[in-house]
Order: sequence, then C-alpha cells, then structure tokens
Amino acid sequence: GVVCSRPMPRDHHVRRALALQRDPSLPPSLELTEGLCAIARPDGAMKERIERRADPPSCRGGCAVRRFFERAAAEGAAVELDVGAGYGRFARAHAAAHPELRVLAIEQESARVARSDVISRRAGQTNLAYLVAEARYALEFCVPPESVAAAFLLFPDPWPKDRHARNRLFRAPVVSLLHRLLRRGGVLHAATDDAAYFAQMLDVMRDDARFEPAPPYARGEDEKTDFEIKFLGQGRTVRAASWRKR
Repeated sequence: GVVCSRPMPRDHHVRRALALQRDPSLPPSLELTEGLCAIARPDGAMKERIERRADPPSCRGGCAVRRFFERAAAEGAAVELDVGAGYGRFARAHAAAHPELRVLAIEQESARVARSDVISRRAGQTNLAYLVAEARYALEFCVPPESVAAAFLLFPDPWPKDRHARNRLFRAPVVSLLHRLLRRGGVLHAATDDAAYFAQMLDVMRDDARFEPAPPYARGEDEKTDFEIKFLGQGRTVRAASWRKR
C-alpha cells in the first residue's frame, strides 16, 4: 500500500492495524512508503512542488504514487481508481478478477487501508496499491491527467442533512477533476443506497456534456462493498449508474 497520512485518532484500532501492516513476515507490499507527503493538508507550496515534479523531503526515494503510474504506463497496463475505498473489499476483488489492471484504492482512514493491505498482501496481490488521503486532494494533486481508464465512487458518504449536502463527494467540482484524470473513453461508475444522493448524481451528470451515459457496471458478489452488504441486509435499494467520457 501507499501510505500518505498520519493515523486517524478516532479509529481505536489504528495502531494495531498499522503494526500488523508492517509485519516483516508478510510478502512485500506493492509500494509501502511511510510519510510520503502531507496530502491531507495540501498547500500552495506543495502544489508548486508537484507541478515542478520536485518531491518534498518526506518522499524517500521519490514519489511512490508517481512511480505507480509510470510503472503502469511502461507495462501497458490500464489504471483504475477506487475513490473512497472503505475497507477495500471491492478493490481487492476487482484487482483479483482483473490481473491485467493496476488498481489504486484511495481511502483517508489509515486503519482501513492497513487492514485491507494485509489481506491483499497475504493473497499475493501485486496489482493493487493504496493511497491514504482525502479523496478530493488526492485527485487534484496526485493522479496524472488522462491516466485513468475507470473510476469507481461506491457508496460515498451521503451527508443526508441539508446543511451538510455541500460536503458530498459527488458534485460538479469533483466530476471535473475526474474528467481531467480519465482518458478518452474512460468511465465513471457510481453507486449509492441513498435515493436523494442518487438523484443529485443524475442531475450533475445530466448537465455535463463532457460525459454520456454508459451501461452500469455489474459488480459480482465478491465485488460488493462492506457497506453495500450491510445496506442490502437492511433491505435498502442499491442504485448504480455509469458515464463515459466523450
């Protein structure tokens, strides 16, 4: 995994999970770098460094995220993003089902990433890497333009209260970031159990002429997220849609 932020103090198991992730008896991670960059709190200076392709001092041996994309390009492998990967169930299953891909899972909770990374390393997965970061900042600062074949936004936080709706991830500014990162013909996939949020997604994409509707991605049983399994168990309806970059 690619680790780029400090542990989240509200997760009571974070230290144990991170210690397990660094167990020397585990197979090597695809890319495990502690303290890669202060992506959780980007500033103008960091953005300038990235634009100059100058790594901050904490990037030991260079930027691991940049190396991930450069290696994928050299191998002719398409890169897909799992934005807000949660506990990583979808990312692991998707990477396992498509060994020809390189999957980058973005998640801000360090403990969730650590636990998922341990599972994927024990399974011998070599085409899945993790980036611990707030999704919007990672998309803006870390992912190269036109480098992504598909992006998945599965069950993002619905922020159901009206006064919090502006915090939703699936909004026009983030869609613009994803449009910049997707290559021509790249696909944006989304799913949610929240009817109001799904209606907002459809409204955002209906007004964006840069995308056209595409068949929803059919996820297998193994590719259901932990949250999705929970919601289905509660009798909720899962809604999904996809859009292709023109």
